[in-house]
Amino acid sequence: MAILWPRTIPRSILEDSRRSAEVRVYNQLAKALDDSFSVFYTRPWVGLDRLGNEIDGECDFLIAHPTHGILAIEVKGGGIEFDPERDQWISVDRGNFPHKIKDPVAQARSAKHEIRKRLKNSRRWNPRFIHEAQGVIFPQSERIKGDLGSDRPRKLFCCQGEFYTDLRGWISRRMNEGKRPQNCEDLGKDGMAALEELLAKPFKLSFVIGAALSEAAEDFQALEPSQYQILETISEIPRALIRGGAGTGKTVVAIEEALKSAAAGRKTLLTCHSRPLATNLERKLKNIENLTVAGFHALCGHISRKAGVPPPSNISERELYESALPNALYRAMEVQPALKWDTIVVDEGQDFSTDWWIAIDACLSHGGHLRVFMDSNQRVYERAGNGVHDLSVVPVRLSRNLRNTKNIHSAASVHYSGPEIIADGPDGLEVSWINAENPDAKLEAAYKELRRLVFKEEVAPGDIAVLVNGPAARTGFLERSGGTSIPLTDAETMALEDVVVDTVRRFKGLERPAIILIVSGDEMDGRELAYVAFSRARAYLCVVSSQGETKWLSEGLQDT
Repeated sequence: MAILWPRTIPRSILEDSRRSAEVRVYNQLAKALDDSFSVFYTRPWVGLDRLGNEIDGECDFLIAHPTHGILAIEVKGGGIEFDPERDQWISVDRGNFPHKIKDPVAQARSAKHEIRKRLKNSRRWNPRFIHEAQGVIFPQSERIKGDLGSDRPRKLFCCQGEFYTDLRGWISRRMNEGKRPQNCEDLGKDGMAALEELLAKPFKLSFVIGAALSEAAEDFQALEPSQYQILETISEIPRALIRGGAGTGKTVVAIEEALKSAAAGRKTLLTCHSRPLATNLERKLKNIENLTVAGFHALCGHISRKAGVPPPSNISERELYESALPNALYRAMEVQPALKWDTIVVDEGQDFSTDWWIAIDACLSHGGHLRVFMDSNQRVYERAGNGVHDLSVVPVRLSRNLRNTKNIHSAASVHYSGPEIIADGPDGLEVSWINAENPDAKLEAAYKELRRLVFKEEVAPGDIAVLVNGPAARTGFLERSGGTSIPLTDAETMALEDVVVDTVRRFKGLERPAIILIVSGDEMDGRELAYVAFSRARAYLCVVSSQGETKWLSEGLQDT
């Protein structure tokens, strides 16, 4: 039996009635030839015409023998006709319907020349004269009795009768077995190897993570409009508390509500606790008329100074942030009520202390609108934001995760307890867990993963964040990656084309398509950091941790 490429015919070809003649030829060649012959079926290529334009070509079958050379074969099924007036070949099917076809002799001849050219250029073969021939098989047509033209001698054709009774003999005659011209040499083993490389070369192109991130981005973009439906729900509610887990679109909706309010001519404030998040919001929303965007404590300092009631300076930093700055903001509103806002939008409200809400309430004009967006994770934020309920807010719930893939949502959900959240995104990639038992090994593993993502998986640096548990681990990673050509930034600068390297706490409220999380011992002793860190990744999450850390971080993951 001949060596066949491919070994079996794909189902798509077997089920295609238009390819039935080729299937018959494939099966007959397999039976007629021994294993000294190799048969390559339907080998396409891209070539160039005389003007340099790309043209598609294909050889139905190429038969190769280390001694006898090569034979290019074109196959045409049905009855065959030729109209010389129009120079048109026609195949007539069983239903007597005519189909225009290309000149099979010209196709076989062109295939022979193309194979010769490619073989000559092969690095695996030393060019030499070998026997080359072409032929045409009409497996369903009657026997041809004579030549069909000066360039179509009878010997070129194999028709129904000899196809089933003398196919081996026809091939032998076309390849001049035993009658090879003196100037022709063997194709040789090197020629057979070269043909296999040209026509049946195996290759493997791995699915890159960069492609997965792009596909996920498209899926999430299609989901985004559904987030804005909540704006209609709260439009008639003066004071609304919108709660939802990570990924439910709180920040997206908060931004849209702030823009909507400002566009309506209302004096609007958008604020949050996290300075990196506030900086990111300021960058996105700068120079919007009627809109003030500021971190809460920066706002307190700016407004209190503007009103002439700055906080005392001879106090501790903790006292300054916990009470002095909020109290100064409250007094500023008493001194200058004209500074108040018509709409206040608070993002990440779970980070606000109870006393801060008193200052926020003082900043709202009479009849103004308050929108507070807060995480619903009771396991992490059980008592957070309690003071906001004293402001007569109406609770509204976000219940669909539109940011994280289902696999990342499942990983984060291990550290979530609260109202059910349904992940609407794609399944996405599995969470990657890399085991490393000591701090140096973790930094090295994370650095290798970063380089793999950028240089092998084709992930843009601006799509990646490396998150650590504290300043010491961040410094260690920056020192390890000091010689890299990959651009690095922090959460506050957040350069769009650079990899963010920062702590989980500072990255709170932000996100990137890919996250590498380095778990550093005792600093990751609470579920808040795990919950926040996992949910920062939109489409790819890699966790570098020890076996013990991996166990508790993923505990129950298989059951969610």
